[in-house]
Amino acid sequence: MGKLMITLIVSSVVLGLSIAAPVGPINVEIMRRGLTYGFWPALCVGLGGMSSDLLLMGAMFFGLGTILAWTWVQVVLMLTGCVVLVHSGLASLWSRVSTEIAVEEARTKQRGVPLTSYLKGAVIACTNPMNILFWVSIYGSVLSGALQQENIFRSFLISSMVFIGIGLWNMNLAFFVHFGRYLMKLSVLKWVQNAAALVLIYYGLKFGWQGLMIFKESGWM
Repeated sequence: MGKLMITLIVSSVVLGLSIAAPVGPINVEIMRRGLTYGFWPALCVGLGGMSSDLLLMGAMFFGLGTILAWTWVQVVLMLTGCVVLVHSGLASLWSRVSTEIAVEEARTKQRGVPLTSYLKGAVIACTNPMNILFWVSIYGSVLSGALQQENIFRSFLISSMVFIGIGLWNMNLAFFVHFGRYLMKLSVLKWVQNAAALVLIYYGLKFGWQGLMIFKESGWM
C-alpha cells in the first residue's frame, strides 16, 4: 500500500509538471515579467495561473466540466484570451528594458506590478484553450477513475499533487529567469523580451482565430 501511495503521489506531481512545462502563454509571460521586473512579478504570474487552475480543478471535481464544453463559453474565453495576449505582447514591444535592474526592482512595488502580474496570469490561464483542454480531458479522465472507485481521499490527493507539480514548475522558472537576466547583456535581454512578446501575440492571434472558427462552425456566423 505504501509503494502504491508513493507511486500515486509521484505520478500526480509529474502530471502537474507535464502541464506546466510545455512552452505556452503562461510560461512566456513568466519569462517576460521575470526579465523585465524580477522574481516576484514573474512568480505572481504563475500564482495567478494557479488560481485559475484551482477554479478549473474545482469545476472538474464537482462535475461542472461540461460547462466548459459549451460552444459559446469556448468562443468567449478564446476571444478574451486573444485580446489579453495581443495587448501584453504589444505592451512588451513598446516597453524599455531598464539598464539599472535594481532601480526597476525598487519601483516594482510602487507600480503595483505584482498585482497586475497576478491578474494577468489568472486571465491568461482561464482563457487558454490548451489549459482548458487539459482539465476537461486528461485531468477529467484521471479524476473520474478515482471517483468511480468512490475514493474521495484519492481524488483529493491526486488534485493536490497535480497542483503542487504546477507550483514547483512556476517557482523554478521564475527563479531561473530572475537570476539568468543578470548574466545577459542589455541587447540580449531586449532581444529575448521582444521574442517573448512576439510569441504572446502569436498565441493571441491563434486563440482569436480558433474562437472565430468555432463560432463559424456553430452556425452562428
